[in-house]
Amino acid sequence: MKKAILTSVAVVLFAFAGICSISIAVLPYDINYQGRIPNKYSQEQLQEMRAQEGENYQTSMISYLTKMSNKRKYAYLDINVIGQVQIDAMLRKAGIDTLVSSLTNAEIAEAIGVTHVLRGAVTKTFIMSDEASLGLGAVGVLTGQPIYNATSSLNITNTLVDMEMNRTAFSQQATRSTKATLSDQRALRSVFRQSSRRIGRKLKRQN
Repeated sequence: MKKAILTSVAVVLFAFAGICSISIAVLPYDINYQGRIPNKYSQEQLQEMRAQEGENYQTSMISYLTKMSNKRKYAYLDINVIGQVQIDAMLRKAGIDTLVSSLTNAEIAEAIGVTHVLRGAVTKTFIMSDEASLGLGAVGVLTGQPIYNATSSLNITNTLVDMEMNRTAFSQQATRSTKATLSDQRALRSVFRQSSRRIGRKLKRQN
């Protein structure tokens, strides 16, 4: 009986001793537009759109990484996913009042003490308007022939840098297409899910 108790205590102590502490700062995504960019948008509007989409993708990545980190098999890694609001607050506390996108990974890691930095980039190539896409889709239904009616092409890259080892821990590039009935975030949902799962497996192997 005593031996069993001692064994249980040893297992618990070993588990606590083996707990890692990983913190990931997820930055707003860098957005680039090209192709047939609609003339109805001014440069100021395009800039606002890029900033908003960058934050939207950041939020999506944080959500999927958080879901991954909450799984029981990754509990011992003690993963903390840090978003924009937390990053800004931590930077202000460190006396840094500047846009996080203008800082290097090393500067971010030193200022807020994270072990990993995740940066993403999306290049959106405009192909046609929603109206044109819907029209071609209707033609395809009437003729029974498949017609390419994508509104845009999205090229996305997710890169996780291990700041303690000063190396890229994970990088993935993928391409998706949008339609009038398929938004950017819905089109990229599978990419965020896949990247977060692969990041979890990478971190598990490394620790």
